[in-house]
Amino acid sequence: MLPRTPVYRWLGVAFFITLVFFFHPNLSGTAIISDSLAPASYAPVPGHDDLTWVKEVLKNYSIGSEVTYASRIIKYIPDQPERKSITEIDHELIPQQFQDVNMKRISTLPAGTPVEVHLKKSMRPDDVDASALIFGVSTTYERFSSPETSPVGEWRRWLTDGQGHSNGAGLVLQLYNATDEEVGSATATLISVGINVTVVHANPKLDMPGRYVALVDLVYNHPSRDSRKYFALIDDDTFFPALAELQRTLSRYNPAKTYYIGTFTERGEWLLRDHAAFGFGGGGIFLTASMAKKIVEAPCLEGAKVPGPDGTEIWKYNLNADQGDRLLFNCITNYTDIRLSYLPRLHQIDQFGDLSGFYENGDQPLSLHHYKSWHHFNVEKMHVVADACGEDCVLQRFQFKDNYIISNGYSVAHYPQGIDFDPLQAEDTFENFAPIHDVDLAYSMGAQRPCLSFTGKKASWQLLDSRAEGPGTVRQIYVKHRSDPKYFKKGEDGPKDDSVLVLLWTP
Repeated sequence: MLPRTPVYRWLGVAFFITLVFFFHPNLSGTAIISDSLAPASYAPVPGHDDLTWVKEVLKNYSIGSEVTYASRIIKYIPDQPERKSITEIDHELIPQQFQDVNMKRISTLPAGTPVEVHLKKSMRPDDVDASALIFGVSTTYERFSSPETSPVGEWRRWLTDGQGHSNGAGLVLQLYNATDEEVGSATATLISVGINVTVVHANPKLDMPGRYVALVDLVYNHPSRDSRKYFALIDDDTFFPALAELQRTLSRYNPAKTYYIGTFTERGEWLLRDHAAFGFGGGGIFLTASMAKKIVEAPCLEGAKVPGPDGTEIWKYNLNADQGDRLLFNCITNYTDIRLSYLPRLHQIDQFGDLSGFYENGDQPLSLHHYKSWHHFNVEKMHVVADACGEDCVLQRFQFKDNYIISNGYSVAHYPQGIDFDPLQAEDTFENFAPIHDVDLAYSMGAQRPCLSFTGKKASWQLLDSRAEGPGTVRQIYVKHRSDPKYFKKGEDGPKDDSVLVLLWTP
């Protein structure tokens, strides 16, 4: 104990005041957050070797050891009433410059500092109860088992809790031209990751359109029918990034009534060409029970054999369609009075090339499609961040003072000359597939702002990999390739090294 003298008393008071100002946020009750000091709560997650993982990922993608590197800790605070298309953050994303790093020579990664973002609280995959849904899909065992086309990883993201247990949704998988052993193998694979699945042989007498329509019978007559509200038909490359939001949106369609729900292609010219407002199957088609019953009872698959182009006999449907979703539409419009209930947040994504204009537009899609064929994007890795900040923050945008915009799970874009455009408009990055393609896409994408590729006005780090690192914590790796010419002016030399940005999302 200090002696009770005035000098020691004043020394004690001074020491106490120093402690208060050093440790207390401030006297107004508002925390002073420094971009240069990371609190102890942001220490590396125990049991996760960040450097080893980053090295392995870069090696797997043939990225050299010499890179420019930056990292940031994103502390998400779920206190907002709604999901915004874009949220402005009053801090810089990269408060310090990217550092030159040789991955072979360092023993630890340069530490990131924390910055807060505010967002809406939403469900993580392990919160979702999807028992009201059952999905039907038709494919081949070759596509199912091939590393290039297998849907198992993506299905695991939205048909399970991510921990090896079903989220309640049902899946009926119809395999065409498969052996009993292949049906058994597919069943075992899907059950092992927690998917509630029924795998069956496809009717060998049916062609592709017929097999698609036959899915209605399979999902409607599934033993779990009485517990289902919506019966869905999908392609093997259809992905649902926000299953809770999907169910909330579907709830506006009373399951006791008759509904045929889906979306159109983004290509207006195709709608005009086909003279039919039918639901495109890749975006997902949802039926209520009474709608499915009407289809099952209708003679949708009746037809006759006719000579084909090469002289061999082919089956021609009375309803005259060469695609499954069109045959389904023809059946519904010929035998019922029901018409499509248009749900534009389902997405067919009938575009080629650079899909940044879609994935960076800030909207929350209810379905994605064609990500392994018409364009290439790893939606499984994109979706991992839902394990942290919830499904609503997937593809949500955050704009920082230094002109960086995170499109969460897709990219981190930098606009070195400033953001002098309307970010609520989609960037026109799409392949020019029609003479007036911007008009062709206008009804689905709105008026688009000019593309910034090859102008030097935009640089983008694309998602390379992501992993969960504990409750509510996810680490992402984004990379900007030095050889990608889109991010500098034509005729200019690009950077000498690839650039790596690591984001850690944590509560």
